[in-house]
Amino acid sequence: MKILLVEDDASIAAGLRDGLAESGFEVEHVTTGAAALAAVAHDLVLLDLGLPDMDGRDVCRELRS
Repeated sequence: MKILLVEDDASIAAGLRDGLAESGFEVEHVTTGAAALAAVAHDLVLLDLGLPDMDGRDVCRELRS
């Protein structure tokens, strides 16, 4: 399963990324909403709502459309 992790806080992202990878998931980490929208398709998105460039809810709406 491919997971897109959208998180701008490096310490939070590192723990999530490491834990998911240890559980056998393929994780791509990006730090902005723009990068999330440009990423290739994933099976699951873990999305921070407070991103530096745009609101996470807007990213979610764009990904769903």
